Amino acid sequence: MPKARSPVEFEEWEVERIRGSTAVVTTIGRDGAPHAAPVRMNVEDGALRFETNSDSQKLRNIDRDPRVAILVHGPPKWGVLVKGRAEILSRGVGKEQTQLRVVPERKASWRRKEG
Repeated sequence: MPKARSPVEFEEWEVERIRGSTAVVTTIGRDGAPHAAPVRMNVEDGALRFETNSDSQKLRNIDRDPRVAILVHGPPKWGVLVKGRAEILSRGVGKEQTQLRVVPERKASWRRKEG
């Protein structure tokens, strides 16, 4: 079955800045409170990709509720905020990392005008 494509598309400047950046992934905890954690972020086929330890709190939260918000930002005043649902591509065993994908459902971005 083909992977879902997002109706939200990234602009070229967003992809350049997101690739390899540290992002903050926010998941929903058991008590409904947000849980935010840093991850290394990449862009692949219009979706965001990251990995996490197989025993991480964010993965337990995603197993229960896949809704996430991801914020990537940096100097001089740029940011990309994505909301979507995390999909587990491969679950790590032991020390292997679990691979995840988020197809954007909504996106907001900003940047200071350059030059």
